[in-house]
Formats: sequence, C-alpha cells, structure tokens
Amino acid sequence: MCPRTFLRYLCMLAALVGPLAAISSPQSNPSGVRLLNVDEGQTGGNTALEQSAHARPKPDCSHLVHQIYELSGFPYPYVSSFDLYEGIDNFRRVSTPHPGDLVVWRGHVGIVIDGVDHSFYSSVRSGLRTEYYDGPYWRTLGRPHFYRYVVASSADFTATSASRPANIPKPQTKPFVLPARNEIADAPSPGTDLPEKVESATTSPSPSLSLNRSLALPSSIIVVAAANQPTDEEVGEAISEFNSASGNLLHAWPPADPKRSVLVYDQLKVKRVELKRDRGWVQAEVEGRLSIAGKRLEGKRHREKLRWELHRTPQGWQLQPPSNRAYVPRDVAARVLAGQLAFLTKNEAASVELDRSLHRQTMLVHALGFLFDQN
Repeated sequence: MCPRTFLRYLCMLAALVGPLAAISSPQSNPSGVRLLNVDEGQTGGNTALEQSAHARPKPDCSHLVHQIYELSGFPYPYVSSFDLYEGIDNFRRVSTPHPGDLVVWRGHVGIVIDGVDHSFYSSVRSGLRTEYYDGPYWRTLGRPHFYRYVVASSADFTATSASRPANIPKPQTKPFVLPARNEIADAPSPGTDLPEKVESATTSPSPSLSLNRSLALPSSIIVVAAANQPTDEEVGEAISEFNSASGNLLHAWPPADPKRSVLVYDQLKVKRVELKRDRGWVQAEVEGRLSIAGKRLEGKRHREKLRWELHRTPQGWQLQPPSNRAYVPRDVAARVLAGQLAFLTKNEAASVELDRSLHRQTMLVHALGFLFDQN
C-alpha cells in the first residue's frame, strides 16, 4: 500500500472513530442542543438494569457506561472516568440528577437509577450491580459530579433499548473497534494524589486550530478489594483503568511528559502481588507493540516487565505507577492518535505552520501503522 493511500485509509479511520471529546465548561449551553429529558434518561437506566450481573469478562466502569449509552442510542467517544469527572462536550454538569445521568468520581463512574433514593448502577468489585452514592464507602471518595447527556434539539431522536439491540444501527467502525478489556475503575484517595493537568502542544497560534486541551492524568489509583487484601485480578483491573487514563499523554505530540516514555501494549498480566503490613508491590507484564520516547517511534513487539508500588490507605490499597514509563492500551492509543490525525488533516489548509503540521501527520501515520500492523 502506497503512503498516500495508507494516509487516506487512516484519515477515514480517524473520521469513523472520532476524536476524543474535548473538555468543556459544564455550564455552557450552546444553541441547537438540549439536555436528555427524563423519559430518555429512563431508557438509559432501564438498559443498565438489563445488563447481566455476572457478565464475563466483566467490563470496567467507564467501558460499561459507554456500552450502555451506545445501546440506548446515546453515543459518545469513549473516555476514562477521570476525563468524565472533568467534563466533556457530550455532557453538561447538573446539580439534581435524573435517571440515566452520570455519577462520577475521579476514577469511577456509574449511571443514576433513581435520584431520590440515590441509587446508581456500575461495575464494582462484586460485579455489575446497583449501589447508593450516599453510602458510607462512596462518601469517603468525596462529592461526585453529575452529568446529563447533550442531544441536538433538531434531531429526530428515538431511544432504543438493550433488549432490542437489532434496532441499533451497526456502526461502520466495527472492523476497527477493539473489545473492552476486563478491568475495573477505582477511585483515588480523596484530597490526595489528585489528577495532574496535561497541556498538549498546539500546531498554530490560532484558537480554532489549537489542540490545547486540559486533560486529567491520574497520579495513582485505589484498588477496591472485596477482602482486606486485593486479588491479582482486582489489582490488574485497577492498573488497566489507570493505563486507559494515561492515554491522555498522547494528546500532545511528542507526548506531553518529556521525562516519561510511553509503551502501547496489547495485553497486561499481573504475575505476582506481594503485601507486607501496609506496603507491597506488584509485578506485571505487558505485550508491547509501540514505544514512544520523545520524537522517536519504535514499532517492535516484545514483552516488558513492570513494577507498581502498593500502599494501604483508609480508602484501600493505593497503586503507584512507575515514574519513568507510561503504559497505554492499544485501543485507547488508536482513538487518541486517529483523532489527532483527523484534526490536523481537516485544518491543514488553514495552518500557518504547514510543514510542522505535515511532519506531525507523518509521525501519526507511522504510529497508527504500527498499531494496526498484523504482522
């Protein structure tokens, strides 16, 4: 395949996948849109309750919520629970939750079932189930944010139900969408280790062409375990959710943190968990596919071992990631990089730094090529 044809293919992919939603002001209410009404929100709540409580593999909270909204007919680009907490364009923050709204902490998200009794549905340590966001445990995580879905007011919208998935239009992106991983999102300790802010670079001083976005990058995550000591599976699920949020590093090119290289991987396995009193460590292994260090790309499949530190806190065992290396799942990296490529391609003609824009597009094409290479 020639480079020009390959570029067109990846641009089509970027348009289909869609760039990740940008962070926006929750209070804004642009014309031509409206918020989800109660009846439509109830559809989302009903869809949530129809999900199997014993689904295997069990999706993490952010993937579960994304899947439920897709089934209900309310699509949005997948983002981690950390980004949902900060707010994205597809939702507006509200003070009084209705059925179907999002209830979000830093590191965990669910769907409101009843705003009166404070119930919500999510993926938690005991499976897919209904809990209460004013319960003792959830209060320790701090006050949640509530968000309501935004729809175009002029759209002829019909909500669908998970009990009738055949009525949902099949997305054209199906051949390119990787399956959700078996993981769970857990919230970091409130008041400590809050997400950092990552500012991505811009290709142009023009605001309309800027890729500048304030993005949540967690510095740690809490493993919510069913017992006093977490299992290998619970630790692996927390690491996977953290790594999904680490995909925000790729919104800048080269990646936002110059001191931290990025490895895009296909699979993660927890090999060993050691706990002694209030401290411990985790040995894991990933199947790497693409390494990004500054402006250097290396597409080479290999296995890499990593070590995470564990510390016991009042909220649970806190995972501390390696300081010099970030790990991002392939499906998350593909969405972010494809979104960047689509943006740069669309605004290429108006760019005042055309050479730099073309260079970035070339690097993104190479990176995506490594991610979709089947050899």
